Amino acid sequence: MNNEPTDDSSKVYVSDTSGPDCYVAFFEDDGETGYLYVSDREKQEIVKHVQIYTNSKRLDVSSDDVRVVWSSDGTKCGVIIWGGMRGIIDLEKGVEGRAFLETRSSPPISDPSWLKGFALG
Repeated sequence: MNNEPTDDSSKVYVSDTSGPDCYVAFFEDDGETGYLYVSDREKQEIVKHVQIYTNSKRLDVSSDDVRVVWSSDGTKCGVIIWGGMRGIIDLEKGVEGRAFLETRSSPPISDPSWLKGFALG
């Protein structure tokens, strides 16, 4: 995992390269909106993304609050913020799921079929 500091303290970038060799997953907050992305390493282009929240100044998410993870079979990546799964991209099925983050108490994704394969501990 890579938590790179940025010049703007309101920006967050966290990546994880432990998934399939052809993809990299990363979370980015540009100072206004937070997204989970999957990028094709060879083509160097975004293949899927899901918006996790808006109004990041109000939420005050930092790099330490975010983990990008891959499922054990490498078919799904997810973003965990404040200990709860907030977004998942299923590359095998070509779908995205999210639990839109509005406050720290917003409920995370809890559907077992979405969480299957993730080590959440």
